[in-house]
Amino acid sequence: MMPSDPFPRPATRVVLRRLSPGDLGDFQAYRSDPEVARYQSWSRMSADEASAFLAERGAAPFGRPGWFQIGIAERSTGRLVGDIGICLQQSSAEPAEIGFTLAAQSQGQGLASEAVREALALLFENTEVAEVLAITDTRNQASIRLLERVGFRRRQTVPAVFRGEPCTEHVYWMRRP
Repeated sequence: MMPSDPFPRPATRVVLRRLSPGDLGDFQAYRSDPEVARYQSWSRMSADEASAFLAERGAAPFGRPGWFQIGIAERSTGRLVGDIGICLQQSSAEPAEIGFTLAAQSQGQGLASEAVREALALLFENTEVAEVLAITDTRNQASIRLLERVGFRRRQTVPAVFRGEPCTEHVYWMRRP
């Protein structure tokens, strides 16, 4: 049975929590960084668009079909340093999808690995999802290392077109423990 609201969810150094309008400055800062955005499917938002996104996604119920955005905050300060998107399908027999974004100054410290592990635990504890997939550009070595570190296995490599340019993507899968 799903709890009414599984957030906030503390881990060792991060807290997974709902996004809020107060996150606007931090959210805009890392989502406007061209290096952070390089392999992301989202595009830059105006302040009004970002405010609406934070309000909408922050109020969305967890566990329903569609994309759900989870804030990654530093446990010590509460400051937003990234977010995780989880997409649930209509049927739990279909794989969920996960994606993640972390501010440049918070990368390379293991925070994203901790947050993704916690998000996967949250997903498996609160849904019937049997598999989760993640897709990353083959040039995105940091994401590849993170996915493999948290237990994803590469299932296939496929040609793709991203932002109008040909590329190659790895598709990773993880089964329910």
